[in-house]
Amino acid sequence: MPKSLKAEFFAKSVNCEDFIELFNHLGHISFFIKNARFQIVTANRNFFARLGFDEESKIIGKEDHELFPKPLATKFRKDDERVLATGTTMPQMVELFLNRHGLPDWFMTNKMPVRDSTGQTIGIMGTVERYNQEKALKSADPEIAKAVEKLLSHPENFSSVTELAREAGMSRRHFNRRFKDETSLTPIQFLGRCRIQLACQLLRSEREKAISDIALEIGFCDQSAFTTQFRERMGTTPFKYRQAY
Repeated sequence: MPKSLKAEFFAKSVNCEDFIELFNHLGHISFFIKNARFQIVTANRNFFARLGFDEESKIIGKEDHELFPKPLATKFRKDDERVLATGTTMPQMVELFLNRHGLPDWFMTNKMPVRDSTGQTIGIMGTVERYNQEKALKSADPEIAKAVEKLLSHPENFSSVTELAREAGMSRRHFNRRFKDETSLTPIQFLGRCRIQLACQLLRSEREKAISDIALEIGFCDQSAFTTQFRERMGTTPFKYRQAY
């Protein structure tokens, strides 16, 4: 009965415009829908306003490469392709991306497939909001919050997850689980993003310092490992990032 009631109701009432109107009242969230060709078909006011547009119609039909810096657009497309190909949801992705000024910032993204009446995946829809570190820290377990703050402020001094767990008074397994519950990332994943965020700051502020020296300074074993991680997170190499910004 519940399933048939749900199906009957949605068959009569689902309207994409209703969703857009709802998200227009959530000013901190950007909402979008793309078709199978990765073109924007609709978006809420926060999405297009943050891109500098005053009307939704001005972004309809555009792809990410026409709207965002290349590093961002490349990462967005990669995720979209995965959702479209597998038909699976990618929830609560806490990611480090470049904002419109080329500075690294934290965002939380949710993406899921859009399906037609036959179940065929025909597009992608999602939400994006800035990841509020302060809110995350306040809502976290005090010991987890302390570990998060330590990684954010001094990722270059990281020793091991075991050491963080010991400082929190937990087993490594329990610490890993609690950390992921609070941040949506494992300690190592969170550390990697903190290191890249620090790297962006150093690449901009210490332009004469060799990239290999920066790699070692922030905790990577060599420049090659640093470049691989940086490209994966930011969609570009440390050298190209320094040139662009």
